Amino acid sequence: MKAWFSKWLSGFKKNQGSPATYFVHVPKTAGTSLIVLLDRFFNNNQIFSKQLWREVKAIEPENNQQYELYRGHFGGGGVDILTDRPIEFLTILRDPIELARSTYQYVLREKNTKVHELVSAGRMTFLEFLKHEQTKPLIENRMVRNISFDFKKDPAAQEVFLSTETIEYLQSIMQQATSSLTDADRLQRAKNFVEKCRWFGLLERFDESLQLLCFEMSWPPIGPSQKLNVVDKKSALTGEEKYHLEQVNQYDMALYAFAQERFQHKFKAMLHQLENYRTDQEQSIDDLLDLHYQVNHKKVLKSFVKYDFVEVLLGSQWHRREMMQPEQEYFRWTGPGQVASIDFWLKKQTYQIQIRIINAISIDVLNQLEVSINGQALKWQTQDKGVVRVLEMSCSAENIKANGLARLSFNTQKVLSHARAFESDDQRLVGLAVHWIQFKHV
Repeated sequence: MKAWFSKWLSGFKKNQGSPATYFVHVPKTAGTSLIVLLDRFFNNNQIFSKQLWREVKAIEPENNQQYELYRGHFGGGGVDILTDRPIEFLTILRDPIELARSTYQYVLREKNTKVHELVSAGRMTFLEFLKHEQTKPLIENRMVRNISFDFKKDPAAQEVFLSTETIEYLQSIMQQATSSLTDADRLQRAKNFVEKCRWFGLLERFDESLQLLCFEMSWPPIGPSQKLNVVDKKSALTGEEKYHLEQVNQYDMALYAFAQERFQHKFKAMLHQLENYRTDQEQSIDDLLDLHYQVNHKKVLKSFVKYDFVEVLLGSQWHRREMMQPEQEYFRWTGPGQVASIDFWLKKQTYQIQIRIINAISIDVLNQLEVSINGQALKWQTQDKGVVRVLEMSCSAENIKANGLARLSFNTQKVLSHARAFESDDQRLVGLAVHWIQFKHV
C-alpha cells in the first residue's frame, strides 16, 4: 500500500507548478555555443549544473525543484526523472550529413574519445568510418535516437550514454519497455517531440534560429555571435560516401526534412506577427524583436539595483559567466562586438550609477570607454587607476524611457582576441570585464 501511494503521489506531483526549461543537447549540433547564450537568461543559482548522466550521481527530483534550466546530454525524455516540474523543451538540429562529417573530424582530433586511437592510428577514411562496426553507431540516425530516448518507452535508444559504465550506473532506473521500438517508431517519436518543443532551431540557419528563440521567449535580440572552432571547408563527398551516409541516416534525414518544413512555417509566422510593431520600412528583424521584447517582458520597475552576473542578463554582446578567484564572484567580458548592452527596468527618476571594471584589453581602451543610457552619452569619472576601477556617473530621469527601460551600453572602440591581449589560448574577441553594476536613486 505504501509503495502504491508513493507512486500515486509522484504522479500527482508531476506537472505541478510552473514549467522548467530543458535544452536537449544533441552532440555536434552547436549545442555548447547555444548553452552559453541560454545561460545568460537564467539566474546562475537556478541552472542545473550537470550536463552528463555520469555527473548526476544521486537522482532525487525533490531536491531539484529550484532549477529553472536543465541542459545537457540527457536525451529527449531523460530529464523527466530529474524533476517533478513540467518541462518546456528546446533543441537544435543539424543536417545529418554535416553532423556525420563533424563527428568524424571530432573523433580524429579529440584524443579522449573512445575510438580516437582506432580512427587515427589506423588512418581510417571517412568511408571506413561509416562502415566500421565500432564507429558506425556514432553517426547512425543519431538525432532520432537521442531525441527518442527515455527511461520507460525507449530505454534501448542509448545514444545519450558515452560509456558502458554510464549505462550500468543507470541500469537500476531503466525500465524494460513492453515492446521494442522500431526505427520508424523512433522517427515518429522524434517528430512528435519537435512538434511539442517550445523552440527548436536548425544549425544551418543559426542566426534565424536565434531570432525565433528570442521571439518565442520574449527576450531581446542576441545579435551577432562569434563563430569559434570553425573547421576548414570540407571536401566534396564521393558518390560512395554519400550513398552510405544516406543508408545509415535515412531516419535522421526524414526528421531533418520534417524539421526544415516546420521551421520555415514558424519563422514566417514570426515575421508576420512582428509586422505589427513596424513603423518604419528601415527597421530590421532585430529592431522588431526588440520592440516585441519591450512590450511582452514582465517588468518590475525598481528604484535601486545592485546587479552582479549571477543574475539574468538581458542584453547583447556578452561572453559566458566567469568566476573571480578567490572572491568566488562572477563577471563577464564584453564582446565579440564593440558595443555591449544590458537592460534594467527602472522607475523614471534620477540615478547615481557605479560600475566596477576588473580588466580590459588595454588601459587606452578603458580610458576611451563610452557609456550611454538609451543612446544618451553619460560622462563618467573614477578615483582609480589601472584596469581595476569603479566608474561613477549620473543618469537623469529624462534618460529613462517611459516604459522604464534603461539600456546601459558600453562602447570599447576596439576588441581583441583574449589570446592576443593576454597571451592565452582563448580566441574570444573581448573588450572589458565587468564585475557589478549599481543604480541608486538620488
